[in-house]
Amino acid sequence: MNLSQIDAFCIIADTGSVSEAARQLDCNRTKLSMAIKALEKELDTQLFIRSGNHLSLSEAGKAIYKDCRNLLVTESRIRQTCVQASGEFNAEVWIARDDSLPDELWQDLAHRLNKQFSATSFNMALASSGDLANLVVTGQVDFAFGVDYERINDPNTTSQPLGKIRMMSVCNATHPLSKLRRVSDNELRNNMQAVMVYLNEKDNPELQPLSIQHIGFSSFDYILNSILTEGAWGVLPEPLIRHHLRNQDLAVIKHTYGLTQEDYCMFSLVGMNEHPGMTWLADKLNEYLFDF
Repeated sequence: MNLSQIDAFCIIADTGSVSEAARQLDCNRTKLSMAIKALEKELDTQLFIRSGNHLSLSEAGKAIYKDCRNLLVTESRIRQTCVQASGEFNAEVWIARDDSLPDELWQDLAHRLNKQFSATSFNMALASSGDLANLVVTGQVDFAFGVDYERINDPNTTSQPLGKIRMMSVCNATHPLSKLRRVSDNELRNNMQAVMVYLNEKDNPELQPLSIQHIGFSSFDYILNSILTEGAWGVLPEPLIRHHLRNQDLAVIKHTYGLTQEDYCMFSLVGMNEHPGMTWLADKLNEYLFDF
């Protein structure tokens, strides 16, 4: 068993076709078929069920697919680490992130990332939390970081939790809702809400507005500004608003679900060659969230 056979197995499993896999790998179709037959012979098991020109994974194939993918990811990491250590690595990495964590933190991490991995160009784009996974799936960015609202179960995407982030239902400290000892659903419905919206076409019940009147933004910062200046209420991440709570500009709404927790994640494609810089960045974000 060798890594070229494992690679062929995974590509054929993804495409369901030897011809398409050969096209993607830019190799001979016959050579690819022989590699799979050799792998099946060595493992003494049938990995694919053949139906005409289409191939689907057998039960044994399904059982080993994830491990095979992990082998390829490990191989890629080893190669990239060695190249990085020799100073030859050169790449461009696109990153999307939401604004659930303070800009000051991201500016600091971006500068440190750039200094530590100077052979790589890092491009960071601000995006709505709900669009992060979709930006990775569609190939618009390589990695994304933010609150995992989608909780997608896409076989092509991984969502690696880096820590928990507390979400708070808040309003301006002078808002009538802040004076109530207990706030009902009906009272929330009758007050203007600032909500998170995103471009991804998938419906997400968790992001549906509760209030009859609402205004939507793709940025937590815009939601915050609307709460501070326009008399709205909304749900915001604690790291973004801690200083406003300390200064008593904002008040936490005393509602049953006034405080919740969400996963803060790194999104990437399954089998994506993880740049060492992204491992470093994920570790730093994990440390920040743990200390927070």
